Amino acid sequence: MIKESYISMWNKLSNDAIKVRVARPSFLSASKELLYDYKGGRISWPEFENIFRKEILSNPKALAELKRLKELSKEKDVYLICYEKNYPCHRFILIDLIKELK
Repeated sequence: MIKESYISMWNKLSNDAIKVRVARPSFLSASKELLYDYKGGRISWPEFENIFRKEILSNPKALAELKRLKELSKEKDVYLICYEKNYPCHRFILIDLIKELK
């Protein structure tokens, strides 16, 4: 199953789980420019989400990794882990993208 958590919980998650750090500089994170625009208040969360989805879906490496994680999640718990403790965080968008994959 695809799950999410934040970095300070890393060692508290099951040893059997697959833990994937999606925080920068991961290729599953937002571009530096996009992150700065959101954190700086220049764009809203819905705008961030729209642009981030385009970034990920146009990145063959990221898309392949999402597909791989989807397959792994059929057998094990897969945690996407970032620094943000709660929503909003791009890991929630990644989870949605994984669920949308066919």
